[in-house]
Parts: sequence; C-alpha cells; structure tokens
Amino acid sequence: MSTPLRERPPTPARAEIPTLRALTLAQRLATMLPQVTDVHIRLQDGRTSWPHLDVRATGSDGQAVRISRTQAHVAARWIIRTYPEANWAARRTFDLRSGALNGGAA
Repeated sequence: MSTPLRERPPTPARAEIPTLRALTLAQRLATMLPQVTDVHIRLQDGRTSWPHLDVRATGSDGQAVRISRTQAHVAARWIIRTYPEANWAARRTFDLRSGALNGGAA
C-alpha cells in the first residue's frame, strides 16, 4: 500500500516566485539603476494598440527616485517580458533585491 502524497502549502497569490530569468533581470536592473530597489509598473490603458506605461522607482528608504524616461521604459518592458502572464492593469512592484513580482492578481 502506498502512502498518500502530502499537499504543498499554497503559494501566496500576491507574490510570484522568481525564476532564474527574473533573478538575472533583477541583477542587471540593479546594475543599471543602483539607487533603485523597487520598480512599480502599471499599464494606463491596455486596450489601445500602444499602451502607456506608468513607471515609478523607489529607493531603499521608500522615497521616489528619479530615473530617465528611457531607463523607466526599458526596465518596464524587460519586466513585462519576464512576467507576461501578470495582470498589468493593476500596479505591480518588481523587487530588484529578490526578483519577485508583487501586487495585483496574476
């Protein structure tokens, strides 16, 4: 008689488990934006053929960090490509220290 498998505890819905790709991206973005710890992303209007990104960066103290428009768009597009299944209509936060994506429903 075989023993039943134990069920895994559920993964929290608010955080995605970072993949190797996400960890690599976090390291590269941390190199590109050394003063930034979190990147906050939201698509302002996903119904149009060219949606507008709302991108904010914060430092370790939680204060906003100024980054150029080019840096913001490059970081956001790389993050969106790393997590294509995420709901980008809700504000999502990518942690550059851990590579985790938080916020919204995936």
